[in-house]
Amino acid sequence: MNRAEKAELVSQFGARASGSAFVVLTEFRGTKVSDINQFRRDLEKNGMGFRVLKNTLARRAFTDIGFAGLERHLKGMTGVVLSGPDGIASAKVLRDLLKPLQTVQVRAGYFDGGLLEADAVKIVADLPGREELLSMLLATIQEGPRQLVSVIAAPARDLVQILKNYEDKLALAEADQAAAS
Repeated sequence: MNRAEKAELVSQFGARASGSAFVVLTEFRGTKVSDINQFRRDLEKNGMGFRVLKNTLARRAFTDIGFAGLERHLKGMTGVVLSGPDGIASAKVLRDLLKPLQTVQVRAGYFDGGLLEADAVKIVADLPGREELLSMLLATIQEGPRQLVSVIAAPARDLVQILKNYEDKLALAEADQAAAS
């Protein structure tokens, strides 16, 4: 591969990585080629990617796009998992796909502008997803007006309850008078 081809490869990889919400570096030493190919296909079905790239080229790409700190984890056989637009959903998919692959180990990741160590990468998968966060936000937004309506309606509701209790008291008094006569 000549210098121009390498520069093009670094540029393409950097563009794909910078568009990813979640990037994970993995070590896949000891994994069968068929397992890696299946892993790659499963990732692609979920809008993700898996790329094996020379560490020097990956280091250059990560430096160019500003993913600081990942370069120190580029040692040995490194596979890079690139997520789709939803980083948390991608982390959940990755967690599920890595369970049967005991030989693939997570080294580090990059999420939301920061470097993640291997343990923190696994924690991202436990975060609520985009849809769940939006529903929580909607519930929070709706709670204020709901409480306001409840407070505004309370005096009328209390008045109706007082009048109902008074009506029941009068009906009971009439029933006692009718029974006494």
